Amino acid sequence: MAAPLTQTLVVQEHDEADETGLSIPVRLVKPDGTPFAEGVATIAWSAITGKPSTYPAAAPAWSAITGKPSTFAPPAPTTSARGGVLQQAAEPQLAADADSAAIIAKVNSTLTKLKAAGVLA
Repeated sequence: MAAPLTQTLVVQEHDEADETGLSIPVRLVKPDGTPFAEGVATIAWSAITGKPSTYPAAAPAWSAITGKPSTFAPPAPTTSARGGVLQQAAEPQLAADADSAAIIAKVNSTLTKLKAAGVLA
């Protein structure tokens, strides 16, 4: 069955008038024809129809779930075991008066270590 069309109605006071004549005053009534009055209504749970007879159970607490993954702590990196990266030997700093050949060698050494650690391809 198709849903009925819904029309938005604006309730206006009887003395408010649209000068263009396009606004049509609306009077809200109940199905029995009596005027609809604003206010707060309380509806009993038993008066609601069409509600499901059962409801989904609450989600269990995380601690009650079986088969969940445990916390993983990566091992400390060493020169033979990865702990996220493979630890490389320390790279000493360049001397302040290093020449271009020493700088090139240092950069190449650093790149080689980054590749071995899996940081660079």
